[in-house]
Amino acid sequence: MMDGFDWLRGLILDIDGVISRGRKPLPEAIEAYKMLKEAGIKIVFVSNNSTRSRRIMMGRFREFGMEVGEEELIIATHATAVYISRERKNARVYTTGEEGLKEELRNEGLRIVDYRDAEYLVVGSNRGINFQIFTEALRLCLNEEVRYVAVNPDRVFPAEDGPIPGTGLVIGALYWMTGREPDVIIGKPSRIIMDQAIERLGLRREEVGIVGDQIEVDVLAGKNAGIKTFLVLSGVTNKDNYEERVKRSGVEPDFVFSDLYELAHSVLASK
Repeated sequence: MMDGFDWLRGLILDIDGVISRGRKPLPEAIEAYKMLKEAGIKIVFVSNNSTRSRRIMMGRFREFGMEVGEEELIIATHATAVYISRERKNARVYTTGEEGLKEELRNEGLRIVDYRDAEYLVVGSNRGINFQIFTEALRLCLNEEVRYVAVNPDRVFPAEDGPIPGTGLVIGALYWMTGREPDVIIGKPSRIIMDQAIERLGLRREEVGIVGDQIEVDVLAGKNAGIKTFLVLSGVTNKDNYEERVKRSGVEPDFVFSDLYELAHSVLASK
């Protein structure tokens, strides 16, 4: 094991479960972020959130009292739009997602269309999902000529009052009905979004760590990307379910902390 954290130059921070729970900020985590920044640790936020655009997320940070620039922010909605636009400019897209996802898709020149005209099925969370959306997504999923992209694989999402269904609600339903899995998943633990984050930091992989609250998402993403992993017990994973989640996932983090505040103190104490 490395001696202390002298090697650490940059952190990839998850948002939900690390900095906040839904719209509720975690004050000590926000203080920890400011401490790390002041100490010269480079930070980029990487979120699997499939309902918010970068514009929405930056507004949320301002509500938290944090000034986070667009260059520090990689949201799976935007990463998905970039991925598709690089594959096929001006592609015709049907999405199960909310307006934040649609905003990012449009920003990249993609066209939101009726499901009968779509070249891509883009699956994201939708708190207003209904029978019609599931029916239209089902029909596209059954068409093998349609490219099936999932914004993230998250089973659950840490809201203020506890976990709520994530994008996995839609992925799971489609798989149960059709036996088809997404052709590509953009968000963590995929390397697609992680490689973007490491590039944005401008650091070598051995100088970077990822901080998250989900073993099967954040920790696995770090393992896939070849960087060190920090788990905080302030979100989906907590001290009561930690052992169960490690056993179920078969993956262990390199470091475990109660929250970002404890992590920041340990990192800075070793500098």
